[in-house]
Amino acid sequence: MHHHNPTHQQSFAKSRRLIAPLLSALCLASAPIAVNASGGDPFIKAKPFAENMEPVRQHPEQLAAAEKKLAELEERTGKKPNILIFLVDDMGWGDPGAFGGGLAVGAATPNIDRLAEQGLKLTSTYSQPTCTPTRAAMMTGRLPARTGLTRPTLTGEAARVNPWDNEETAASLLSDAGYVTALSGKWHLGVGDGSQPQQVGYDEYFGILSVVSEFTQGLDDHKYPELIRNPERMAALKQLSTSAVTAGKKGELAKVITDLDSLDKVAEIDQQFADFSEDFIDRAAKSDKPFYLVHSFSRVHNDNFSASEFKGKSLARTPYKDAVVEVDDIVGRLIHKLEEKGIADNTLVFFTSDNGANEDAWPDAGFHPWRAAYLGH
Repeated sequence: MHHHNPTHQQSFAKSRRLIAPLLSALCLASAPIAVNASGGDPFIKAKPFAENMEPVRQHPEQLAAAEKKLAELEERTGKKPNILIFLVDDMGWGDPGAFGGGLAVGAATPNIDRLAEQGLKLTSTYSQPTCTPTRAAMMTGRLPARTGLTRPTLTGEAARVNPWDNEETAASLLSDAGYVTALSGKWHLGVGDGSQPQQVGYDEYFGILSVVSEFTQGLDDHKYPELIRNPERMAALKQLSTSAVTAGKKGELAKVITDLDSLDKVAEIDQQFADFSEDFIDRAAKSDKPFYLVHSFSRVHNDNFSASEFKGKSLARTPYKDAVVEVDDIVGRLIHKLEEKGIADNTLVFFTSDNGANEDAWPDAGFHPWRAAYLGH
């Protein structure tokens, strides 16, 4: 998708199409399903709506209902709704209490459960097989085969083509529509110049450009001795990969904030992300603009090392379950921040995981009832 300097009105129309799941979530969950009484084809046919986009099965009644709710919300609050997306890394479907996990599997999730109880459970969607394509689909609204972001970039791998040269993110469209935008936490959609989040539509970025296992593999002597005890391999790793929390403003190249040169530092990065997100919400609430914030956890992707505040806090008292409790606590912190600022009623909040539990990392992984599984990245 190429940029054509759209007007705010055109851009917001495009943003509505790109973030269709957000609009659909506003529709009445109890709305009856229309049946073709005449005995014709009961299936909704997919229709193309743009030359460079996949055909979609359109639901005009639901879209009209969603836009009516959005209009009423804006009239009442004087602002378009804020959007907060919680994106967890590799959480199992059966980890949250709302889906049968919680205390039953060793880690209570009261804040996540509260979102499920007070909102809608959106249980039917297609997931991609690994982190990068899932995130690409969410950021662009397009199949990963279209963007080329079909798998994670490997350590030290240099992309021959930057897919972001021809793609547009939801953040970019919403920014054009008057939103302030930020990504907090894991990106995993490119580390090079021109492919970082603050270079593809986000006003602000604070987090990690790759994945937490990229850092722990050079630090955990117990799990990765054949790498860490080999000076030549360690020298190559350090040359190919930068282990750091980084940050940047729109258009800039990200700068190192924290060198992740110890497991203790890696264990605390989600607390850094939470601090940034709280600060962003504070600043955005004072603005006359709505905000779009993707809070993207490094948790609970392997390898999990408990943050000091959460060590042994889960009922199971294992690093993975402590990480689930930490995720839930951060969800509670940011929801409380919305309530504290008086903007919770004008914020669309979504909670999802990019993939299910990573079974090949067990026991550093969660639960799900499925026969098949996500096996690493």
